[in-house]
Amino acid sequence: MVKVNKSKKGLTLLEIMLAIAIMVLTASVFFSLILVVMKSHTNVVAADDMADFALLNARAFENTIINAKDVGSGSATISVRNNKLCKGTTPLFDLEQYKVVPGGKDKWKLEFTCSVNTNGLVNYTIKLSDQATSTVSGLNKYNYVYNGSVYVPHAKSYTAVSSSSTFKFNEY
Repeated sequence: MVKVNKSKKGLTLLEIMLAIAIMVLTASVFFSLILVVMKSHTNVVAADDMADFALLNARAFENTIINAKDVGSGSATISVRNNKLCKGTTPLFDLEQYKVVPGGKDKWKLEFTCSVNTNGLVNYTIKLSDQATSTVSGLNKYNYVYNGSVYVPHAKSYTAVSSSSTFKFNEY
């Protein structure tokens, strides 16, 4: 009688199919995790850019009015024009915003309000909303709000203003 030697060195079809199924499940979990991380990174970068843009506007506003002669009234004005904080018609700093592809409008809508008390303290608020994302009900209209105050020590007169979107002052 002849003895047949069967070795078990190969894989069966069932073992191969099981290995492929496990790899597909692992890959799908891995790729969904990668997508979540990429979306989160994009949101963090956008929020950081928005905060930087608000802070740039705040510092430009403060640097413009710090040596004002009269605060709350005067011939010079600071207001928002074309989503830029401007002194008259000239931007306080000229930084091009990202453009939203449909319509080519600015990525961020800028709103500015300020108030002045008779002690020379100017309180201001810069509100930014993202025009690239659709509004979601239940969420705040503004994606970023920056509140700041600046004391104008060298001003000779302070005219109280409760809340205004235009800041008036006279320069030395």
